[in-house]
Amino acid sequence: MKRSFDEAGRRAQRSPRKKPPAGRYRYVRMRWRLLFAVVDTFGWLCQNGWRRLAGCFGVAAAREFPQPQSILLVQLDHLGDAVLTAAVLPALRRRYPQARLEVLAAEWNRELFAACSEVNRVHVSRVNRFARGVRGGWIFSTWWWGWRLRRRKFDLAIDVRGEFPHALILWLSGAKRRLGWDCGGGDFLLTDRARFVPGRPEIESRLALLGALGIPADEAVQAKRPWFDPGVAARRTIARRLEALGPPASPLVVLHISAGTQAKRWPVEHWRELLGRLLVEREARVVLIGVREERLMAQTITQGKPWPNVVDWTGCLTLVETAALIAVADVFVGADSGPAHLAAAVGTAAIVLFSGTNRVEQWRPWGDRIVVLRHETACSPCHRQTCPWAEHPCMSRLTPLAVFRQVQQLLPTAVVATLDESCDHALSVARQSRLARMASLGYEEAA
Repeated sequence: MKRSFDEAGRRAQRSPRKKPPAGRYRYVRMRWRLLFAVVDTFGWLCQNGWRRLAGCFGVAAAREFPQPQSILLVQLDHLGDAVLTAAVLPALRRRYPQARLEVLAAEWNRELFAACSEVNRVHVSRVNRFARGVRGGWIFSTWWWGWRLRRRKFDLAIDVRGEFPHALILWLSGAKRRLGWDCGGGDFLLTDRARFVPGRPEIESRLALLGALGIPADEAVQAKRPWFDPGVAARRTIARRLEALGPPASPLVVLHISAGTQAKRWPVEHWRELLGRLLVEREARVVLIGVREERLMAQTITQGKPWPNVVDWTGCLTLVETAALIAVADVFVGADSGPAHLAAAVGTAAIVLFSGTNRVEQWRPWGDRIVVLRHETACSPCHRQTCPWAEHPCMSRLTPLAVFRQVQQLLPTAVVATLDESCDHALSVARQSRLARMASLGYEEAA
């Protein structure tokens, strides 16, 4: 049984707030930091011994690297991280215009890289450390992909995340130059390393990788404004689908109703209340999005009944179609997950419901019209996938009314006529009608 936050959380509230992990490694768990400290020590000893042995026979390791003709980029983690990486691909392409750029991606972010014109080929690893339900299968997959990519004869390989399995893939691939981080273990397998800075925004970490290659970043990326173009075909598909969804004059709001882990999810009843307020107070058109597994959650929100101007597209859209839909929306609302980063990348005003799992400044989506809402708790950041508290306070105490008020500020301002007695009476009647509809749905007035 989960513990009560109010009863058992007093000790956590008195404890000081956790700081970013100190020292060399990015891992929060001490057991992983100790493990890779041992692995790296052993690895460096072996490497230094090999170099000395090679030096005795007059064989010196080459440190001059030619202009790469083939580049491998490894990105096996989350969609949001892939969005940030996609933003720096144009600079990488300008630096090496003739190079063949290939990406080793996961099933959930392959479509993003396939849509990038800078990428020549996408390899898809369906079994990796971030895939669900694979247990130890990713260990074999790491070795298998390393040896398989070896025949591609890469001149430059880049590990974006900074983890030992990725560094091992780079080394097994036989790439002449291998760039990664000094924080995830296995940096003795690399030829070039970027310095890890705890708590640094992830988009700035992408700049550090480019800097290690002497590549200046785009001004947009330097200003923390990633971008992504979903393409003409996806935009046309979404335009056709939206034709059946209410009058175009009403605002379009996209709700991403779930997240990758339970600890990042907003309660179903909160989504239902927000949905009701959007319909009654703003008469908005609303689209629910998510993956196929979240369709039951969408049905729970709507209670299995049709709502006016509301469509459930969970599991119905591809990734680029999702980006195209968000691009034409007036406001996006969702948890800290991949679609929120897509909203930032396509320039849509977005409200991100941030849990206490991670540090906001490091992991938040960046953009000109991004609003992060969060309820502070003493146990944050917890780095958990499931909240141990029965109440899940960091998300349940983020109220639908607070979110709705923020939506009101981001939505386009309606044109209001000059009030005279007749207009004032008409507006009063309309308001009473809206309040009656809200009462029938069980909602309070949004002041």
